[in-house]
Amino acid sequence: MGGSLTSRRATPLLVMTLVGALVGTAGCAAMGMFRQAREATAVPERPLSRPVDADTLRYRLVAQQPEWPTGRLPAGPGFRTVDCARIKCVALTFDDGPGKYTGKVLDLLAAHNARATFFVIGQNITPEIRPQLVRMVAEGHEIGNHTWSHPQLTALSPGKLTEELARTNRLIKAYTGVEPHTLRPPYGMTNAKVAQEAKRQGLAQIMWTIDTNDWRESKTDVVVKRVRAAKPGAIVLLHETKATTVAGIPKMLEHFDRQGYTYVTISELFGEQYLQPGEKYKEHAGMIQ
Repeated sequence: MGGSLTSRRATPLLVMTLVGALVGTAGCAAMGMFRQAREATAVPERPLSRPVDADTLRYRLVAQQPEWPTGRLPAGPGFRTVDCARIKCVALTFDDGPGKYTGKVLDLLAAHNARATFFVIGQNITPEIRPQLVRMVAEGHEIGNHTWSHPQLTALSPGKLTEELARTNRLIKAYTGVEPHTLRPPYGMTNAKVAQEAKRQGLAQIMWTIDTNDWRESKTDVVVKRVRAAKPGAIVLLHETKATTVAGIPKMLEHFDRQGYTYVTISELFGEQYLQPGEKYKEHAGMIQ
């Protein structure tokens, strides 16, 4: 009947043994291939990079898109999305720095958790003043371009106009790692030529709602009173180089705190609308009543 009982029992056992050996050999070969592949693609061990907050991540993602449809970037890693059409926002701006009062201004703003935009003059930026600019960025403030030497831009030749903006842009970027996207033309003087150059260099022109005239005002209380006239969505023009202005900052901030305002940078004021290069802005168009 086809062999003995012993041989019939031995045959399946032999088959199972052979199959097991083949499977084991294949498994070992597969594991060996896996180890080789893993070793070939292994990344050198190094400490993990420090985690970043959501705003910084958002900025990096946007900055990596050269064809981003809005054509605009947030002002820097500290950029927040704030809906100034729904809440009371005010944008404090300081011109003509950095200077001897810059550190004091930053201290006063920090005490109220207030953000602002600093329109700096390029020739005022020295290696010694660099830590102040780095601090501005670290504390969520925005740095804007106020030209290299504070000339009347409308009176410049095309070449000189280009140099006044580009030179300051380069220095801000070199010292802070953040590219400016806003320009405040000195004296508020602008025309089609200035707008065209600002657009070419990616700068929105920022004017103001409240002109405190603090550059020629000797009385702190007068400056404070003018600032208090600001309504939601306002851009307030101040000068950080004036002692009378610096002395009035605590009263200004106390007023806005009592009124429930949120302090925003220029880019935050316009939020998701994004600023368009070359265009002029003096307030948030959709401000609440």
